Amino acid sequence: MQQLYLPGITMPSRPVETRNAREALASYPHMTTDDLCRHAKALGIAAELLVDSVLMRLGERAYATPEFERHDRVLLLPRGVQVRIQVKARHCRTDTGSYIFNLKQRSARGATGKGPYLPQDFDVLAMVILTEGVVYFSADWQNRHVIQAGEIPGLRRNPRMSLDAALARLGHTDAIPGGWDDDLDLAA
Repeated sequence: MQQLYLPGITMPSRPVETRNAREALASYPHMTTDDLCRHAKALGIAAELLVDSVLMRLGERAYATPEFERHDRVLLLPRGVQVRIQVKARHCRTDTGSYIFNLKQRSARGATGKGPYLPQDFDVLAMVILTEGVVYFSADWQNRHVIQAGEIPGLRRNPRMSLDAALARLGHTDAIPGGWDDDLDLAA
């Protein structure tokens, strides 16, 4: 059954960008740089949803925050502790086989405009390698993070390890299921 519209109201045609998005994203990650930029918002949402999926599979509760916030998710830990998560995605490796996450600017559409991230903007960075379907969580404050391709199998095998390491770095070892072992190696 088709929805009837009020007399005199016609539905707008689908924007050209929406039609082109389906075709362009069908070839992801083998897209032109222009298409990656044009569809960055959709890919960013895909990265956020992957973080949601990982956190949900780990039994964690995380909630989206409004776009004007300087973080994308809030992770709720026991005893009401809130951890702010910023999500960043990468789609291709460098020539050396690594994924580089540079944290230099916020979106120009944000309420505060372009500018560097500040340590008070978020607690944990969720680095998403969307083509590999993996997330690396870090509470180490740096403007540049590098994930080597060799780390990806470990992130797949144990998606919880980097989250627990980030929580431990923040001093929330009591929120880690089963406790925290200081001798754990994230590269293993």
